[in-house]
Amino acid sequence: MTRKIYVRVSIGTLAKLGLLDFKYSESPTTAYLLQYSPIGCSGGCRFCLQSCRALFRSSDRLGRVTWPTVDLETLASSWKSVFTRVCLQTVIKPGFHLEALEILRFIRSFEYVKPLSLAITPVPKHILEEARKLGVDSLGVGLDAATKGLFETWGKPYSWDLYWLFIKRGVEVYGAGNVYVHLIAGLGESLRELVYTMKRIYELGGRVALFNYINEKGTSPVSIQYYRLAQIARLLLEQGLNPDEYIDYEHLKTVRDVPVNRLEEAFYTSGCPGCNRPFYNESPRGPIYNIPSRQMLDAYIERLREELGSIGVHL
Repeated sequence: MTRKIYVRVSIGTLAKLGLLDFKYSESPTTAYLLQYSPIGCSGGCRFCLQSCRALFRSSDRLGRVTWPTVDLETLASSWKSVFTRVCLQTVIKPGFHLEALEILRFIRSFEYVKPLSLAITPVPKHILEEARKLGVDSLGVGLDAATKGLFETWGKPYSWDLYWLFIKRGVEVYGAGNVYVHLIAGLGESLRELVYTMKRIYELGGRVALFNYINEKGTSPVSIQYYRLAQIARLLLEQGLNPDEYIDYEHLKTVRDVPVNRLEEAFYTSGCPGCNRPFYNESPRGPIYNIPSRQMLDAYIERLREELGSIGVHL
């Protein structure tokens, strides 16, 4: 490497590597890296703390998590093979797609085996093909908004149509089931609209990574009942079932038993294999929207049963 490259690294990742003295109750199973830009991401997403145009810009945070800046050489010298995968999330800046490939190559110089994930905005197909050669097996696409109107209202970069073309392109390169489309529940969509977009993603061969909206205070205004139903809808689609047959979208409840074994798996963090992103979208005090581990599920089970009871589900 001819120049020093910096990335942001989640505090949980740094703590697990011994680079930060931070006590965590839930260990991240994926190493989370975020491309660095001193002025933030040039994308205009109003919900994102990395956006240079966000009303509440705080450049060291994403979600509820702090991401200190570390140079890649320091990361390499402190690396331990204690994660199931490495995830690189990109920001939009001049040449970001080429720098992302450079970062992936460097990661491969000290992490030879573990699979890589790349979360990126629309880029040419050859970038995706090169990333795959470097060991990326899962692609993340931040569609985020469930409708075209909300996509535009929240200031997403590029266009709604281009994102859908990019999802198709991603499936062409990585194969069906390996493209994870990020959707944020609580941006103003109805549950019916959210599920409609989920269905469209699965029809294209993609999968859904579900997030709940986090506001500038680091809290989530999303109804837990709404989110549990969205999680159930996602699991039904994973099983090849139609959520319309099980969910009353207007009254936010189920209308029949959900025919899925181990229904509790619906409420784990969704995303690439091995992604648990503990407390990225929720306070440890609860509610726990995305449950990061079996240990947390066991500790939370009674509260989860109460949440599900209010939508007609018995666990």
